Amino acid sequence: MAFTATHIDNNVKKEQTTTLSPSQLNTKEIEMLLSLIKRSTFLGEDVETIYHMVVKLQNQYLEQTK
Repeated sequence: MAFTATHIDNNVKKEQTTTLSPSQLNTKEIEMLLSLIKRSTFLGEDVETIYHMVVKLQNQYLEQTK
């Protein structure tokens, strides 16, 4: 089972100059993780957990690219 993207925005925005703590992911790191997840397959028992993590990553990405 794999996730499929229904909307991909290829407009590259400049990374904001807000200061992130060393433990926070920057925009490029989030993009890489989302890309890796997109290309991966998961067991049925993991799908719900992965889904919730992806939603959090997407929300962080959207906050950083505002």
